Amino acid sequence: MQLILPVLSLLLALVAVTACEGDCIVNITNEYLNRYENILLTTLQNLESTPQFVIATQISEQLVPAASRRENPIVYFAPVLQAYNISAYNSLEKAIFPSYFHGKCQDANGVNPPGCPNPDCPKVCGTPGSMVHFYPTLVRIVFDGTTDLLANLTAPGSKPYNQIKQTVLADVNKGQKKRMENLSRIMPLRNRAAIQARSTHSIQQGLKNIMKQLRPTMLETCGGSNLSFCSWEQPMKEFILQYP
Repeated sequence: MQLILPVLSLLLALVAVTACEGDCIVNITNEYLNRYENILLTTLQNLESTPQFVIATQISEQLVPAASRRENPIVYFAPVLQAYNISAYNSLEKAIFPSYFHGKCQDANGVNPPGCPNPDCPKVCGTPGSMVHFYPTLVRIVFDGTTDLLANLTAPGSKPYNQIKQTVLADVNKGQKKRMENLSRIMPLRNRAAIQARSTHSIQQGLKNIMKQLRPTMLETCGGSNLSFCSWEQPMKEFILQYP
């Protein structure tokens, strides 16, 4: 599955830069998106993980009758992944660069502090050295930006959420069809309709509750509050510092 948008083509003047711009911004953003691909898939479905920490598996096992469960329940999240593909690059770039790391590091006299722009700049600005110095903040920004986007895409009422809901309800109805056929022999139509209505309400509430677990599940996948599995500190610092 391709989660990374095509790299934008930017024409840069042939001069040394003192802030992360152009290819630096594009490639760092895309590198994080690429690294988060497996984190996202593990969060949604990883058959080797504990079921309560896997969102798609929860939907399948808790909401859908066994007779109509999907072989691969991650298909429920196709609308979310499609919307993520469209929005992820712009959302993450904005979270990292204009929102926190931006501008040059010179003082009022145009002088760079020691270590700026490379390799370790102790001032918050838009240089590679600043991102390296404040790397824990960068890790948190990327995690929060990714989970915020996914939370928005899976919020009740959003287009992807409504598409997931309709697919889940269709599978549930398919699985319950046999049961309702059996009930038709002994139960009035009005009572059967009431049972179906209660079931639909229960499924919708269950789906909302499962979706609320996306952020804590992502946090679990990333190794907990220190985000140890979503840091990639050494390789990412090397990647960032390749830019002047």
